[in-house]
Amino acid sequence: MTLDAIHIPNTRQKEREKYLTNCEKARRIHALDVKELNSAVSDRYDRSEKRIVGIMLARYDLPLTQTIIDSCYLYWHYNTDKKLDVFWAGYGEYLCPDEASSDKIILRFDGNKDRVYFDRKAFISIKNEFNGIFKKPYQDKIELVLVNYRDGKLRFDESMKIDLEKNLDPDFATIRGLMEFITNESSPTYDVASLASKIRSERFKDYVKRQIKGITLSDIKGSLSIVGVKKSD
Repeated sequence: MTLDAIHIPNTRQKEREKYLTNCEKARRIHALDVKELNSAVSDRYDRSEKRIVGIMLARYDLPLTQTIIDSCYLYWHYNTDKKLDVFWAGYGEYLCPDEASSDKIILRFDGNKDRVYFDRKAFISIKNEFNGIFKKPYQDKIELVLVNYRDGKLRFDESMKIDLEKNLDPDFATIRGLMEFITNESSPTYDVASLASKIRSERFKDYVKRQIKGITLSDIKGSLSIVGVKKSD
């Protein structure tokens, strides 16, 4: 049922019109699919930049994802700031409430003022595209993909995938420590291989007391099909 189908007394008509106008004027950020990812990267970074870019694969309709988002999303969002961009596959912002559906879900966490939402079809689109890049297909788990950006391209042959579900423990302590470490180290490192070495170093134990499991490095197929993404020269 849309708002247009709900009877609102005349005394509230102006409030209703103001609400709809504000919602229509809000700049919709489309859910992240392959096209939106390439567009975001092209708009955000200079061609000469070198940096690590994160892509989080996590279906919101999984209870585990909802719990992690409730606990960590806003902190990660503000904490990474300009040091590390983590794009959430299938997520967008500013969805009008009357456009929500079973396939477009506004996230239910305190502080979701930007109406961050999950679009199931956009998620499946980017997941399928990634399956065409990586040898090991996505297994419907919460997974963080870290990719080098340089020469104006995302270099998936210089990437690292981390299965976060292999690192679950009480209060997500290992995942939180890992994200804190990646955030702090991504700015001075700019390279996935160097970051992977640091995760295996003794200094990493200051953040996390256990070895990180489920790490896969650069397991791409022979050809890449995403526009704007190519193998290293």
